[in-house]
Amino acid sequence: MALFSPGAGGLGLGDVKLAGVLAALLGWWDWRAAAIGLAAGFVLGGIAAAILLITRRADRHSHIAFGPAMVAGAYLTCVVFAAGSS
Repeated sequence: MALFSPGAGGLGLGDVKLAGVLAALLGWWDWRAAAIGLAAGFVLGGIAAAILLITRRADRHSHIAFGPAMVAGAYLTCVVFAAGSS
């Protein structure tokens, strides 16, 4: 993930480490769960950033935390895959 982050202002190393831990957790169910969970984190982070930009609480140069969106995406994926396996 650090390789896909353009420039020095992209993902921090904490986000990269968190992504590895979440992928390991989601990989417990299936490799598709890991891919879906990490993609869901990006989607939720994008939605949160768009809302902050639209409401003018942030601008293009603001730092927006990405960890909570990654955890929320992983959590939602865990709920969906746990419900599907029972």
